[in-house]
Amino acid sequence: MLCVNKKSIPTGIVVSLIIAFAVNCGASREVVYSKEFIPRAAQTATIPAATKKLWDTRYEKENLQQALKDLTQIAEENPGDYDVMVMLCRGYYLMADGHLYLEINESNASDIKRQQAENFDLGVKWCEKAMATNEVYHAKVAVGGAAPAAAFNDITEKELSALYWRYANLAKWSRIEGLMTLLENKSQFTATIERVEKLDKNYFHGAVNRYKGGANILSPTGNKSEGKAQLEASIKQAPNYFGTKVIYAEIGLRAEEEKAIKLLNEVINGNPKSIPEIAPEQMIEQRKAKKLLEEEF
Repeated sequence: MLCVNKKSIPTGIVVSLIIAFAVNCGASREVVYSKEFIPRAAQTATIPAATKKLWDTRYEKENLQQALKDLTQIAEENPGDYDVMVMLCRGYYLMADGHLYLEINESNASDIKRQQAENFDLGVKWCEKAMATNEVYHAKVAVGGAAPAAAFNDITEKELSALYWRYANLAKWSRIEGLMTLLENKSQFTATIERVEKLDKNYFHGAVNRYKGGANILSPTGNKSEGKAQLEASIKQAPNYFGTKVIYAEIGLRAEEEKAIKLLNEVINGNPKSIPEIAPEQMIEQRKAKKLLEEEF
């Protein structure tokens, strides 16, 4: 028996086809595509200076909130704008994994996690719409009704960012929804990272090793020692990327407090502008490191 729990779709998106993904007793989600293929725009839309400033200062929650509203309007007015859709993928991820995460405490955890799930879900939807600018993916998934993973091998480097950020959002959404949902989506995660690795083994600051390490540590049947080695390999690949160090301290070093504290302090005392294009995300990782240090270690 399928357990289906439909979620509302944001208004303003033209709907011509709804594909529902349902899994046995795990949470389900809906993705909305245009049945008509919309190719990738040759040029990204001009982003107003005010919106760009908001995006560049997305380390402030209210700035990111307004940037997401502005970018949503741009994406709806320019449905083939892949770059703006990927910004939305990343922005909703940052809202959930960054700003909302920082607000969690004992009294509000349930409510905040629900807000996180909603934002991760929006991130997945925009990623999948961006992936649908690939004509083969669109034909198989949006028109043919196949699951996204059926078309992963058709994804090219042009859609790599959308593929990766779909995984990032979906993995975090699945963790919030519960173990059953996480396990039932595990094959999608593995297939995603296999495709990412084939297209660019060094993608996004050691993402492949970061995924493999996290999966090994979090999975009940994973190899914990191998997972730690993979996270350390990711850190070696991108030593200035704070996110891997925070993840490692949070999930892999609970029994190694001294090492965890050392990594978290490296993040806190690091230079977020060492990777300029993601300086806002790095600043938020510093706040996450402080939260972990204060609450867990």
